[in-house]
Amino acid sequence: MSPSTKRITSISLVLFLLAAAAFAFVFVQIQYQGEELSTQIAVLDEQRAQEESYFQLRRIAETSQVSRTQLESYFFSNESESIDFLNMIEELAPTTGVALNTTSLSLVDDEADSRQWIEVGFSFDGSLSKVQNFLTILEELPYVSKVVSVNMAAVTQAKWQAEVTMRVRVLNYDE
Repeated sequence: MSPSTKRITSISLVLFLLAAAAFAFVFVQIQYQGEELSTQIAVLDEQRAQEESYFQLRRIAETSQVSRTQLESYFFSNESESIDFLNMIEELAPTTGVALNTTSLSLVDDEADSRQWIEVGFSFDGSLSKVQNFLTILEELPYVSKVVSVNMAAVTQAKWQAEVTMRVRVLNYDE
């Protein structure tokens, strides 16, 4: 081998090694950048999923506003709403033909369900059918309520008296 051939071969070998090193470096960088891109895509997908979840919850909140308002109307939001409730009952009584007296009003904690209720006692009288009708109205009021006790007795043949104790649920968001 002549010296010029050796020199060209050694230069070619060095250039080949440099090209191989550059190729290896570029290959490693591509691998690293690919992994970093995959991580960023995963983070972006997670962020998009969170945004979609947020917008979906927002749509649900907007579309369910009417239902939530209706449900909220079945509860007392505080004790002061019991006045409106009592006024409504006192307005209903004469229209159904019974004489009504409110005998008690108190805020109670029910041990069975650990909830606050407003307990109201009523005494009313009228004919048997009117007393039964008013009792049915009390049972079907559009509130979360329960009748705790009912006592009916005939005062005369034409006049009946009923004493009812019922509870209406107080809605408490702090629980």
